[in-house]
Amino acid sequence: MCLTGIASAQCIFDPAPACQIFSRTPVVFTGVVTRASYSATYQRGEGDDRWDYRDRIAHFTVEETLRGKLGPEVDVIATEILPTTFTLPNGSTNVKTMSDFDCNYRFKEGERYLVYAQFRKANDGTLEVPFNRTRPLADAADDLAFIHGLASAEAGGRIYGQAKQTKRDLSDGGNTKTVAPVTSAKVIAEGPSGKYETYTDDTGRYQLSGVEPGEYSVRLELPQELTSYPPRKIKVDEHGCAQLDFITEPDGRISGKVFDFAGQPAAKMRLDLALAEDKPDNPNPQTFWAYADEAGNYEFKSIPPGRYVLGIRLNAIRDCDFPYARAYYPNTADLSQAKILTLKTGEKITDNNFTLPQPLAARTIEGIVEWPDGRPVSHAMLNVMISDYAYGMGCGATQSDDMGRFSFTLFAGLSYWVNALTMTPDGKQTHSEPIDIPSQGDAKNLRLVITSPSGSCERCRFRYGPHKKKQ
Repeated sequence: MCLTGIASAQCIFDPAPACQIFSRTPVVFTGVVTRASYSATYQRGEGDDRWDYRDRIAHFTVEETLRGKLGPEVDVIATEILPTTFTLPNGSTNVKTMSDFDCNYRFKEGERYLVYAQFRKANDGTLEVPFNRTRPLADAADDLAFIHGLASAEAGGRIYGQAKQTKRDLSDGGNTKTVAPVTSAKVIAEGPSGKYETYTDDTGRYQLSGVEPGEYSVRLELPQELTSYPPRKIKVDEHGCAQLDFITEPDGRISGKVFDFAGQPAAKMRLDLALAEDKPDNPNPQTFWAYADEAGNYEFKSIPPGRYVLGIRLNAIRDCDFPYARAYYPNTADLSQAKILTLKTGEKITDNNFTLPQPLAARTIEGIVEWPDGRPVSHAMLNVMISDYAYGMGCGATQSDDMGRFSFTLFAGLSYWVNALTMTPDGKQTHSEPIDIPSQGDAKNLRLVITSPSGSCERCRFRYGPHKKKQ
């Protein structure tokens, strides 16, 4: 049992600059590690939560205390969780590990450091150092220049940052890109100690200096075509700083109502918005999506300028029980007949009312999984893929019963393929080749024969519909 995922989630690096972390760290000093050692192994916890531990101890000779109170020597301690032996219900033993749990700085004996530390909960005078700006003294020139300059620094603190305009690019895998700085935008910081204003420069950067200590609400005034976060709270310390960046997006919007085939509002229906230039055979289509409310109203927000088509099932992110084929606004299954919505930067296009096609009827698929000699394969995994679309959307999985039989429900009007996966008696994966299921009619008495080694056929790997299967 490896619990790496749990452990990794606990390690957080604090990237705060020196002017911010210094005023918020109880102890800051420079020193040299004169001895590095480990404690004896000890245990904590009960039952399944019982683990072996040890402490990693870095013994420092303090050279200069920059913040807090320290004696000439101090220990910095990190607790490590070790691989731990445990007993299984059958009486045998195994080892559990929690990899990468240790989120504290690893000091090297004989190295000089600038250390940003806090007291341990034991309150015994020892310190701990999480991942922060602690670093070898040879790399700490900027930090030391700031710290030593505090005595002559002007009163107050500093708020600074940068404003950037971004957009999500559907043509590049849906990645978010920075497209330009936000220039000449007013930045306003308001709090009990007063109000401060400035403007972003040609690179989108801004700075407010001489800010009295306290908590401030900071906002960025933007033109109507852009949107960003609501005002954000930050705290400024005397001689400290607070970095606050603004990420903006085009405030384009497309809205309307969606109705079912009977003309009633389609509550909670998800709609997709795709680039009009996207091809139907794109194996990895990217879309924006929006959900209708209880009354069928929907709105796409923060949409960049471009030419779009609106519809349903325009990408693979769709529930398996979604009873509709692909359809485009206003009411067509043909991309060439779809209405193109041309959106300018920050434009609002309204009243795009979309009526869903008639829902697809359910149908039953049944069959058996067998070995080549006709013996049934019990508890084989059945994989089902929609093959009408280039992205080959997966549509769930089920298992055969004790007699190798399987049965599940699909929709008429969509084509599928199905195959089976199981383990051989010697513990190796093996599979059947896929069988195509046409778009109409119940498919009964299907026979999936386990004949091929490994767990994945070529078509299973690529999943791009019948035109991609191996000839």
